[in-house]
Amino acid sequence: MDVIAGRAGSRVVRLRRSTERASNAPQAMKARRLEARILQMMPRRTWMTCTAVSRLIGAGDDRKTRARLDRLVSDGKLERKRGQGAHGPVYLFRRLPQGRRAVAE
Repeated sequence: MDVIAGRAGSRVVRLRRSTERASNAPQAMKARRLEARILQMMPRRTWMTCTAVSRLIGAGDDRKTRARLDRLVSDGKLERKRGQGAHGPVYLFRRLPQGRRAVAE
């Protein structure tokens, strides 16, 4: 929050927009870079698990990859469905064809 001194004795609080505040945050920049790598390396129309995507992009941690995949789904760049894996239910992700938006589950 920024505080701006106004007239004599009055103080006005100006809130920054969230995009302005987070634009230089190193964690956010790293997350956007990881999302770009996922979109670049992930093949179209191929359903992949979170672990497979993590191995594809060379990330060491599945949890961070899962968070990035969920964000890309909410942005409409990926599609998600539930499937059955060897050890129980899994989420499968795939890139959408150009120009097509994801439909909510």
